[in-house]
Amino acid sequence: MVESQFLGKLSARIDRYDYKLDLDNMVLTLKLHNSYEAKLKLVLSKERVEKFKGWGNYELVMKYDGSGFWVSIYFRRAIKPLKSRTVMSIDLNFDNITLAVFTPNGILVKLKRFKTPHRKILTHRIWIERIQKRYPRSWRFIKGVKKAIDRHGERIRNITWDYAHELGDLVAKLALKHHSVIILEDLENLKENNKKNKEFNKRLGLWFYHRI
Repeated sequence: MVESQFLGKLSARIDRYDYKLDLDNMVLTLKLHNSYEAKLKLVLSKERVEKFKGWGNYELVMKYDGSGFWVSIYFRRAIKPLKSRTVMSIDLNFDNITLAVFTPNGILVKLKRFKTPHRKILTHRIWIERIQKRYPRSWRFIKGVKKAIDRHGERIRNITWDYAHELGDLVAKLALKHHSVIILEDLENLKENNKKNKEFNKRLGLWFYHRI
C-alpha cells in the first residue's frame, strides 16, 4: 500500500536584499542559490500599488497553501507625527463596525457604521464543513471535492482581503482628517472566555479586525 504525501502550508520570510521588487511592471524577482533567479508576476490592482510608490520596502513573507503562492510585502516610511485633536473609537461586532470620533471633552464629531461581510464568510465556512463531514476521510484525496473546498476558501480570502483593506483605508483617512488617536477594543481574551460556546467561537474565528 502506497501512502500519498501532500505538501502542507509552507511559509518563509525573505530579507529585502534577497529579492527585487518592480512595481511598475508588477514583477517580483527572488534571488536563489548559485546566482539563479525566480520571477513572479504580481496579481494586484494598480490602484493599490500606486499608494506605496515612494515608500521603502523591507522583508516579505511568501506562503504556499496548496492552491498557489501568496506574497505579503511590507512597506514603511517615515512620517511627521501630528498633534492629536480628537479620539476615534472602533467598536467591532459580528454584523457591523462602528467608527466614532470625539473631541477630548466628549462631543461627537463623526459617526459611521458599516456592515461586515461575516455572514457571507460564515456561509462559505459552513459549506466547507458540510463537504468535509460528507467525506471525512477522503476529502483531501478526491480532486473534485478538494477543488470545491478550495473554491469556498478562495472566496473567503477574497472577501476578507477586500473588506479589511477598504475599511482600513477609510479609518486612516478619517484619522488623518480629524487628527485622531485610534482606540481599539481589547479582544485578546474574548475567545479564551468563551471556550465552551462552539457557535460563538466559529463566528469569532472569522473576525479579521487585526487586518484592518
